[in-house]
Amino acid sequence: MTGEKILVVEDSVITSTLIKKTLLSMGYQVVAVVDNGPESIEKARILRPDLVLMDIILKGTMTGIEAAKKIRETLGIPVVYLTAQSDDATVNDAIMTEPFGYLIKPLEERSLKTTIQMAFYKHAMDEKLRERENTISVLLNGVPDALALLNRGHEIVAVNESMAEKLGMKSGELVGTTVENLNHEGTVRILKEFLRDLHGTGKPVWFEEKQKDRWFETVMYPITNSSGAIIRIAVQSHDITDWKQLESELKTEGLSQIESNMEEFQILNDQIRNPLQAIRGYLALSSDTGCKNKIEEQIMIINNLVNRLDKGWVESEKVRSFLIRHYRHGEQIMTKHRYVGVQGSVPE
Repeated sequence: MTGEKILVVEDSVITSTLIKKTLLSMGYQVVAVVDNGPESIEKARILRPDLVLMDIILKGTMTGIEAAKKIRETLGIPVVYLTAQSDDATVNDAIMTEPFGYLIKPLEERSLKTTIQMAFYKHAMDEKLRERENTISVLLNGVPDALALLNRGHEIVAVNESMAEKLGMKSGELVGTTVENLNHEGTVRILKEFLRDLHGTGKPVWFEEKQKDRWFETVMYPITNSSGAIIRIAVQSHDITDWKQLESELKTEGLSQIESNMEEFQILNDQIRNPLQAIRGYLALSSDTGCKNKIEEQIMIINNLVNRLDKGWVESEKVRSFLIRHYRHGEQIMTKHRYVGVQGSVPE
């Protein structure tokens, strides 16, 4: 016994009676049998069947195709068509409503059973896919970074609101669109270039870009199947404007402060060592041995402090050299795969 609930919509009493009997013998519940479109919509709304068997030609002015479309759009219930018509025009009209099956009268019990089973299976798969897509959407929008998921053909299959805002479009407009077809001079042109690198190496690629007054760090991760083939590409773009501002301050104020400290180290070193040398000269002329030993002890203490100043100068010089080497006196050194300049231009 399967127990799924089925609504039968059929204008022929004889046919509907036969269908009901057959469905009951298969273990399904027939929640209602109706013969017109408006009533089928109302019964579907109230009874919430798991499936609707819908004849295309019904009593009244509303066709089964019109009723099925309304049921699918408002209730999301799968529909299987029953019809004696198999002409191309009727079939094409029915296909537009995304049916889960299409049965030609007179019905065969085996075909009816198989079609219903396939309809339930397809509906269950669609529900799982919809649930997964909703989960992905919630997860994507739970992160402040701009995120997108591409398939191998670079078509956007999921995107969060942050990425949509960054690209200047609505998320609904982006899903199903390929990167190559997006109209965004900066980000999109850069994405296309680095996507080629990702496919070539099979490894994550990343770059920085500036849009107006904001800086972003974008990383693209390949997602592979068990064979190692890339099937998805995750794109994450993180706003690094605050870090860039801090970096800029480090390049200017930080380097300047370090050089100022080094100058102070040198001045203090000279100011202490010069009188210290004079004291040692006077001490050499003294004949008081006891006094000389005590003064020598104090000189050693002061000399150790001066050595610590020397060490501070050396460590500061290491930091200064690193900053100069890393920033080239303020011009940041980046590789092509690391840095993208203002408005997306790639420095050679």
